This record gives sequence, structure tokens and C-alpha cells, in this order.
Amino acid sequence: MKTLRSLFSFLFIFSLSVALVSCDSSSSNNNNSTGEDPLSDLDTLMAGAPSNDELPEDGKTDAVYPPTFDLGDYQSPIKSQGSRGVCSIFATAALMEHLYIKEGSMPNPDFSEQFLQWSVKAEVKSFLDTEGSNASYNLQAISRYGIVLESDWPYESRPWSTTNDPECTGEDRPVKCYTNGEPPASALSATRWKLPAGRYVNAKARSIKAFMYENKTGVVAGMTFFYQSWNHGASPLPVNKDHYRGGYILYPNEKDKEESLKKRAGHAILLLGWDDNLEVERMDENGKVMTDAEGNPIKEKGFFLIKNSWGTGGFGANNPFGSGYGWLSYKYVEEYASVYGSGLPTVNLHEVCDDGKDNDLDGKVDCEDSDCAEDSACDPSGLKFSNNTSVAIPDNNTTGVSSVINVAQEGNIESVSVTVDITHTYAGDVTIKLVGPDGTEEVLQEKVGGSADDIKKTFAPANFANKSITGDWTLVVSDTAGSDTGTLNKWSLEFKLGGTLPPEVCDDGIDNDGNGFIDCADEACAEDEACQTATEVDITNSNPVSIPDNDENGATSVINVADSGEITSLQIDVNITHTFRADLLVSVISPAGTEVVLFDAEEYEENLIRTFNVTDFNGAAVNGNWTLKVVDRFNGDTGTINSWRLYAVVQ
Repeated sequence: MKTLRSLFSFLFIFSLSVALVSCDSSSSNNNNSTGEDPLSDLDTLMAGAPSNDELPEDGKTDAVYPPTFDLGDYQSPIKSQGSRGVCSIFATAALMEHLYIKEGSMPNPDFSEQFLQWSVKAEVKSFLDTEGSNASYNLQAISRYGIVLESDWPYESRPWSTTNDPECTGEDRPVKCYTNGEPPASALSATRWKLPAGRYVNAKARSIKAFMYENKTGVVAGMTFFYQSWNHGASPLPVNKDHYRGGYILYPNEKDKEESLKKRAGHAILLLGWDDNLEVERMDENGKVMTDAEGNPIKEKGFFLIKNSWGTGGFGANNPFGSGYGWLSYKYVEEYASVYGSGLPTVNLHEVCDDGKDNDLDGKVDCEDSDCAEDSACDPSGLKFSNNTSVAIPDNNTTGVSSVINVAQEGNIESVSVTVDITHTYAGDVTIKLVGPDGTEEVLQEKVGGSADDIKKTFAPANFANKSITGDWTLVVSDTAGSDTGTLNKWSLEFKLGGTLPPEVCDDGIDNDGNGFIDCADEACAEDEACQTATEVDITNSNPVSIPDNDENGATSVINVADSGEITSLQIDVNITHTFRADLLVSVISPAGTEVVLFDAEEYEENLIRTFNVTDFNGAAVNGNWTLKVVDRFNGDTGTINSWRLYAVVQ
């Protein structure tokens, strides 16, 4: 019997040493068959991570969080990283799949870890001499470039060796040895999926809870690896198989710290919940239960729920959330982890109507697609009104601030959209409400977004259908919590009219019938006496101009108008290619020097191909140099002004 027990113990420890590859190994081929080689390039895993002292804590000081919380219903299946040291890649992909499931458009997302590993090194150009990476750089790759589906480039569970390429040996290997080669052409041309840019989260337990609870999303944690705490097969100290199969990772004892730091290692996982009341017996350096002076077991209390990337059937096999899940000590995370989060994606399975791409893969691009028939990028109809006067939002005041747009003309609403531009240091404090001329109200957003900054968003309220557009429309913005402040910078309304449309009056400077054309630009005015002297100006500048990255001076392109007369209607068409158009601020400047912003929106798309109806210059002289200005305000993405067009009707 003793022999059988010894054999079982040997097999158990051996299986751990083979299966539990933590992160990147910067040495040899990371076979780890003996469990004695370094498991991770810890410096890579923690590169650029600020300390807790450098990070603000998420959440309000008076907030109360439940004792237990989990996001288990929003997880993709457990995966295995095999024998490759790419734990942060798998943890980040798990986060991405979780966020897509939470968003709701893709019930079973499965993204390519293989492609993400390549993108971090080949596109972000980071960590070129190691297999490892970290969540910050992984999210840079995802937010800037995007990654493809698993089916586009399936994961290879073993790292390349000389069998795959003669150069894949020794310390000085080329990048292809860490990425397992280059993506196939089909993967490079496949749809890429993105997430918003991420950020570090203070690793204190309360701060992590605040981020997860307020955003209802998980976070990636990368940390120093303590072998006995993880019950890893390479531990020089005794391990606990019951803790291993339960997925329990406790705060390391002093001997575990000492021994583990002799062969520094790291690991990354996904945090997706917590249990304040969970208690687990602590182990000493001999693998025995720690006891107090009275002989009672010493227990550790408070654990995060984690999702690991070591497959199923071993780690966490007995965990109530399923094999591959585990519990990680609050104290361990706070002292030894860096934590990184992102937000829900904008999923565009539908056609984006102004980016020059076939997003829904039906063979039709932008306005050629019937899905875009009523999109504002393809349908010039729509009455636009704005209030560009900025107003401070009072802190912790339920009344808030009100801003009014007066609509003097007539018409009944088919649909209305509301665009807001708000700067605020804690979006989760803010409630936004629209009140119509007849007192009809609709809350557009109520205290969502957690600690994220600013709200630049377009809403489509439904309560105003068939109502009159005439009168005062009021936007009410309130901040109902203390400490954080903000400003309503500007907001706008766009109506599409329905029912019996009012006739176009051909000399009042108003789009009376709401079809997007004013006065003499409207076909209804073709025979009107007021328009017999009207002329058209239609000029295009097709000279491409590169847009400098992160440069407040931006790029400019000029159209000279030799004609004279006063503008009654003006359209500006732009064709801009760019890898991330949310970086862009696009404006047009008149010969008199008046600048009007055409585009400033947090839209996580590529390219900008759109027509803008600009009423701000009605009555202004058309003669002179008109300038299109495009500013890229952030690092990492580039683009080109391909062409732009000025079309005006003048009297």
C-alpha cells in the first residue's frame, strides 16, 4: 500500500509539473518536464505596471458591495495554453470573450490567441525577445488593430522548435519562433474584432470589487508566482492536492516566498467575482495546516473567483464553478498583482455606412447596402439643431443643470436622436434626461459607466414619436454623488419628420420639409421665383494629405471658390481613411476664419466617408479659400485625407 501511495504521489506531482506552465519561459523550449526550469519572464509580465500608490482607487468611499458576486454566466469555455508560456494572452482573450458575451451580440465568441500573440510582437512591436507579454500591451493590440476569430488562425499548443525552423534554438531567436510563424493571408484579411482601450486598476480588493461591480465586467491579473501557494509541481515545498483540485491559491508563507523568488516566475488569470466569506486553511512550509496557540486551524478569509488557462480535469477540478476555475487570496492580489480592465465592445455585425467596408459581408458597401437606406450617412434628410454653450454640472445635486434648444419650425417626429458631449471625472455619477416641449420625458442614461471619464454618445429616445418638434427641448444633466465634477460641453438634436410634411419655404434659410435641403437646394423650390438666380458651386479636392499622428496642428486641405454670392445651403463630403476614427477631430474653416466641427465622436470604427449638411454658414459669402482640417489627437493610429467635396447653393 505504501508503494502505491508513493507511486500516486509521484504521478500527481509529475502531472502538475508537466501541465502547469504559467507564463513565458525565456529559456530553452519551455518543455518544463522536470518542473525545475524558470516558468516565466516576470519582468515582461509586470512591465510598465504602476504601483497601487500610483493608482487611484475605484469606487466611492461610502459604496457597499455584496459579500459574494460572480460573472460566471458570462464566460467562454475553459481553454488550455498547452506547453507555451502565453498565460497573459489567454487571460486577455478570456477577458475579451467575456466582454463580448456580456455585450450580447455574440453568444459564443472564440478569439484567436495565436493571432493576439503575433499582433503584440509584430504590430505593437513589443517583447520581441521573449514568449511573454502582459495585459496592457495585449489590450493595445486589440484596441488599435483588433484580432481575428480562432477559426481564422487556430492555436498551436506547442512552441516552435528547430523541427519547425532551424533558427528556433538558443537565446537569440527571431520573433517568428515566439509567434509560431506568420498568420495566413486569410487571417490577415479576416474581420478584426476590437475592445475599447484598457486601463490599470488599483489592486486593492475594494478597488477591484468596485470596478467589477460597477461595470459588471472582469479584469486580468498578472502576478508573481509562488509555487507552493499554487500547489505547482515545480514547488520545492510540499503541495496540497485538495487545494489544487479545489483551485485554492492562498497568500504565500515566508518560506514559499523565499524559495519561489529563487526562480522568479509569473502567471496571469481572469478575475470574475469574489467571496468575502470563503475561508481556507493555511499551509506552512511543510504542507501542514497552520494552527494558533490553542491548536485551532488558521484560516485565510476572502478570495477572488478566477478563470485559469490550464485546461480542465486538474486545477480546480472540484471547484463549484467548474473545472479550471479557482479562488485567489485578496491579500495575494493586493501585494503581488497588477490588474487591468477594459469595457464592453461596440459590435458591428451590421453595416457601418460610412467606413468604406462591407461590415456585414453581404457584398455591398456603405450606402449600396439596403441596411443603410435610412442611415444619416446615406440619407441627407434630417433636421439638426444644437446648443454649443458649455455649462458646469453641479456636484452631488439632483436638480442638475438644464440646457435648452429652441425649435421654431413645424413638423411631427418620426424619430429623434440626441448627441451629447460631456466631460466628467466619474461617468457613473451622471444621469441624462431629455424633456420635450410638451413635458414628455425620457431618461437617456442613468448612472452607468463607473469610473470612466466623459460621455460622448448618441441616444435614440422612443417616447417622442409623432409629437411636434416645435418649442423648447431641454437636456437635464445631473450628478448625484460627491467628489467628481464635469461639464456639459454641447449637445444636439436631429429629427426625421413623419406624417404630413410642411412645405419648403424657399427663402427663409430653414429646411422646412426636413429632407436635408434648404431653400433653393430643395427640388421643391426649382420653379420658385426666389431661386431663379440661384447657382451651384461643386468643387472637389482629390489630392491626398497624410494626417500626422498625435499632432494638434493636424492636416489641412484647401478648396478655393472663385464664385461669389451668399450661401443658402452647404454640404461637405469627406473621404478619410484612418485605422481608428475616434482619434479624429474634423472641421471646416470658412474664408472668414469661422471654424465648424463636423466630426468629434467616440466611434470605434475605421475610416470616415460621410456627407455633412452644414447650416452654420447660411448667409455667408462663398468666395475664397475653404479649409478642411483633420487633427489626430492620440498616439498609435494614422490615416489620410483622400478627398473632400464642397457643394453649395448660392444666391
